[in-house]
Amino acid sequence: MNPPRLSLHHLTALDASPAELIAIAGQLGCDHVCLFTHVPDAIAQLFPCVTEGDVPAVSAALDAAGVSLCNLEVFPLDRDPDWAGFERSLAVGQALGATRATVHIHDVDDHTGAAMLARFCDLAGGFGIIAGLEFNGFSAVRTLPQAAAILRAADRPNAAMVCDMLHLVRNGCGPGDVATERDLIGYLQICDGPLERDESEVWHEAIRERGVPGTGEFPIAAALAALRPDTIVDVEVPQHAARKAGETPLDRARRAVEASRALVAAHMPHEAAR
Repeated sequence: MNPPRLSLHHLTALDASPAELIAIAGQLGCDHVCLFTHVPDAIAQLFPCVTEGDVPAVSAALDAAGVSLCNLEVFPLDRDPDWAGFERSLAVGQALGATRATVHIHDVDDHTGAAMLARFCDLAGGFGIIAGLEFNGFSAVRTLPQAAAILRAADRPNAAMVCDMLHLVRNGCGPGDVATERDLIGYLQICDGPLERDESEVWHEAIRERGVPGTGEFPIAAALAALRPDTIVDVEVPQHAARKAGETPLDRARRAVEASRALVAAHMPHEAAR
């Protein structure tokens, strides 16, 4: 049986450069990485962004590690989308072999959001990239069913859903929703945490401090069991406290990847060996 594929999200070790993250992913046996190629100006200082000038070095790092670039972050669709910037960032992704790009929808209704998503899909399709709509409490698309409805309204073959365990739980959804829409989910971002969290802590949790899979209360096993066997699992586990305590990016990533791999092996359907 072929094990499901793991991707290492840059948020797991933001203090690593893109090339360092890629090397870590290869050392830990991950198939893919997720990198940032487009970051809005308001949060640009938070995330290392790969630009056109970085392509040769990042491409060499991918080759050396035997890792591919799965997902690009992050493309916000709002009242004034940066279409020219999106095009440049997708071109960088294409040059590095990326297959997916994460989209958030902000400050518009679902009808407008679906139209914008369709336009982004058409743009991304020209680069051979699938658009992944992520629902989360910081955007206009908060729940899995809402995201599914927008995807169907957009009606594009290269549109899929990003399901983050954190946002699944924090926005009142669960494994049943995953099972219902499993055919739309392109990748699941895995992490853990308590079932309840004070509202004042949710941004810090999302960006800086998530639980290592298996250490909290999220229904990870049931969510993994509900996925298609070919769904990519993206390890997204920032650990700010451990970083402050002096743990290296490799050590933090190893803990998150090994815990994720064990859960995936135990609970996620596997593809038959080819």
